[in-house]
Amino acid sequence: MKKDKLTRLISCILSSVILIAGCQEKEFSEDYDINLPVSEIIDFNPKTAVIDQQVTVYGENLDMVTSLSIGAVSCEILSQEPDKLIFKVSRSASADPIVVNNKYKRRNESSELFVPQYLDADISQWPSEIERGQTINITGQNVDMILSLRFEGVQISKSSATETTATFSTAGLELPATGQLTAVTRTGQTLVSPVINVVEPKDTYIPKKTIVLFDFDTVEPTIRTGDATGAGANFTSGKNLGGISPFFGSYYSVIAPLGNGWNGQYQYLEANNNGNGFNLSDYNDPHITFLVNTNGKQGYFNPALTIGGATEDKHFTGQEGQYSDNYRIATSGWEWRSYRLTDMGFANAKTSIDRITLFIRGGNVGNGNSEAFELHIDQVMITDGPLNPLLIHSFETMPQFNGGTPVRNGGTGFSAIPQGQYYFTVKDANVSSWQNRGTIRTADHNGNKFDDNKMFYVNFLVNTGGGNAEGYFQLIFEQSSDTKLGYHFKGGGLYGDDYKFKSTGGSWQWRSYPIDPKGLENWGTNPELDLNTPFNLDIDFSTGNVNGPFEVNLDYFVLTSVPLDPNRE
Repeated sequence: MKKDKLTRLISCILSSVILIAGCQEKEFSEDYDINLPVSEIIDFNPKTAVIDQQVTVYGENLDMVTSLSIGAVSCEILSQEPDKLIFKVSRSASADPIVVNNKYKRRNESSELFVPQYLDADISQWPSEIERGQTINITGQNVDMILSLRFEGVQISKSSATETTATFSTAGLELPATGQLTAVTRTGQTLVSPVINVVEPKDTYIPKKTIVLFDFDTVEPTIRTGDATGAGANFTSGKNLGGISPFFGSYYSVIAPLGNGWNGQYQYLEANNNGNGFNLSDYNDPHITFLVNTNGKQGYFNPALTIGGATEDKHFTGQEGQYSDNYRIATSGWEWRSYRLTDMGFANAKTSIDRITLFIRGGNVGNGNSEAFELHIDQVMITDGPLNPLLIHSFETMPQFNGGTPVRNGGTGFSAIPQGQYYFTVKDANVSSWQNRGTIRTADHNGNKFDDNKMFYVNFLVNTGGGNAEGYFQLIFEQSSDTKLGYHFKGGGLYGDDYKFKSTGGSWQWRSYPIDPKGLENWGTNPELDLNTPFNLDIDFSTGNVNGPFEVNLDYFVLTSVPLDPNRE
């Protein structure tokens, strides 16, 4: 009897288990009859088109399309309606089906191939020489159409390309001492360079463009909440907190009464260049550069690079003794910092980067449960080399001025102050050309921090006022009785100068000018500026080619190894 009862009990339990198991919830969409809309391609026209031209796709639910590609190459969607979509043919497309994905993650592709047509390349400049192991640039029109490049039979891989510049890497290649480059394009052209010599790598280079990641005024980060825990997890964040004066407009602050040590992150600040990422493949020496202020306390953050979908973060630990960092930063005011990415441990920094993220965290701040956390950052950039700032004038104090009557904050038709609390103004209602309106002289500047690269940049913020005035000044470098060298802002170039600064319309503009110590105008007997000997620098407010209203508003005059203007190489 007991055996029968036990058998019935076991049978009952097994039946219950089977019933429960049979009622377990299925994965979403498994065996359910839910038909999510498909964006279907019925036809497209034309079937072949030149790159950068438009193609119209006809079909159903095309207004739901979120991405379109030709094969794996993404294309820009120009307009879309339920039954029609127009896109632009990517310059890198090949013959492939057109593929669309919609907001329901449904994919559809055309039954026919789209066949792109390419453009002939026109090379205007081959490299004058090739440095072993370095990158080379080819410039012209449609140079992204170059399919392959060889130097005397040695294949050279492409690093990056735009319509006007193609960059190739010779890293790890054994090249002959002399030879010719041969480029084959997508249209079948064979283009051959003059004879080029291969030389050993040089220490000098022209820095690539400075990339602004966040300036917190015009370029903003994507901010994600972190996972801070423990006693120091509570914090406040936002713009211009802590009561400190801004350096350039807005800055970003994170403040906590107690640092949280290594117990997670306060926040993540991300930059991805609107989904285009950052191509550093032709950069010579990429650095992360920024302004930081911990207001006499301590703070910390560190960068992370996402490459090919994989994220790796590294730390600030002193940069060969230049800074006193030990997984924390301490300053009493604003400081420029530049850290070489390879020295931080980013082995693949010179490549295409999907995303750059700042991990704002306690680090070594708060490990003893006593230190307050305060961090303010601004002007976070990628520079091709260290900034090495040599500040000449911030105009927070009035400089000595000879030969005129300048004022501070005396601009016409605008109120913005770009840096600090003051800027410098020289103006006159009516001038004729090449009159002197006064000079600022500063003495004993040491340029040896620029000697490694044998050049430097003069950077400043300029504003000619909100009226129709124009402005100008020239630079004079003096080193001894026989060394007097001049620099004029001549016609042409990036800024359109012609011995005068054209009207800025009341806006502040960055200017960054490369200075070659051997290429200055010789107004003495010695033709070269010696960067290892102190020099005097005059900002000489000559009217240049200005005739009529004259106005120069000047701020933050600084010498650097790399350009501060992100539009300048």
